Amino acid sequence: MKILAILRGFPGLGRVVAGVSILEELRDQHGFKIKMISYLQGNLYLKTRGYSTNEVNPRDYCPLGLLPTSLFGADIHRTISEWKPNLILIDGEPLMLHSIKLSHPSLPIITLLNPSDVENPHNDKAAMDYFRNIYAMADLAIVHGLQRPSLPSGFKATSFYAIDTILRKEIFSIKRRPSRQIYCILGGGTTNTDATFFATTLRMAELCLSVAPHISDYQFHIVCANADLCHKLTEKKIPSNVTLHQDILSPETYYANAEIILTRAGRNTLSEVAFLQIPTLVFVTGDIYRQEEQRQNVAALQHPQICCMDLESNPAKLISAILSILSHHVGEERPFCDNQEAIRAILYFIEQTIDK
Repeated sequence: MKILAILRGFPGLGRVVAGVSILEELRDQHGFKIKMISYLQGNLYLKTRGYSTNEVNPRDYCPLGLLPTSLFGADIHRTISEWKPNLILIDGEPLMLHSIKLSHPSLPIITLLNPSDVENPHNDKAAMDYFRNIYAMADLAIVHGLQRPSLPSGFKATSFYAIDTILRKEIFSIKRRPSRQIYCILGGGTTNTDATFFATTLRMAELCLSVAPHISDYQFHIVCANADLCHKLTEKKIPSNVTLHQDILSPETYYANAEIILTRAGRNTLSEVAFLQIPTLVFVTGDIYRQEEQRQNVAALQHPQICCMDLESNPAKLISAILSILSHHVGEERPFCDNQEAIRAILYFIEQTIDK
């Protein structure tokens, strides 16, 4: 059994880490052969895990993802024809899903989705109609996240699963040993992001720089995951208790050691810190429908140690929030993940669709 994964590589890594986690388990536990395709930040992540992939150029993608008519898109179709996978797994690439269904109509496709891909009242209705129609072309849809949408129009109940977040497998082996360290995780990088995304990411880092001298008994780590962002910060005055990290760090590094995490309110990161019971302040950023999605993610957790912060907060307010959340009692571990449910759904689909 051969599975080819096509995983959206920007603006963060949430679309990539879930797909990698699922495919590696299918490989390691069930003997499947796997091949993965991503780009930009996603490509960098795949390289850290030992995968060799091709680079894209700016004409290969657009805000919706990869362009099927580009050279990179044509290379994906060539890979399908030559490698002959039994199954395609796609996350966050509606145009490629549509294109593959047109060119390879008998090839089964499983799509991994964020709840907001199929249900987001704050996004344009026509846009949501388009996305739902495209994603419904998949033979199996697995929606994973902190919210569980009802069955969208166009989807079949027998081929639609809504589950908790699929976590990367490294999370399950992390042993917490907090040691007076605060990690500011700026996301999967700012490659190919617009000016607003870069500016809000920079603002998060600047807030950390401004509060660090006032919480001097803690070491602050700002994880940039991007050379340009790291270089921009080095132009500023760096307090003695702040360390900048240009590259992506392993989750073991920051989740094991951090007493508190500062980060964006993305689905995957929120699910990870909730699973590990790490006190976390999350910054809501982006356009109006992204901001509302992020607030709903935090609200869905109903977790006393995970709180929202306004990006325009002044340093004094952030200092107060950090000191307050550090005083909360850490509760028992709660499972905000459904990796095994996703694996069972995929294996059942294969048994019913491909093995027959």
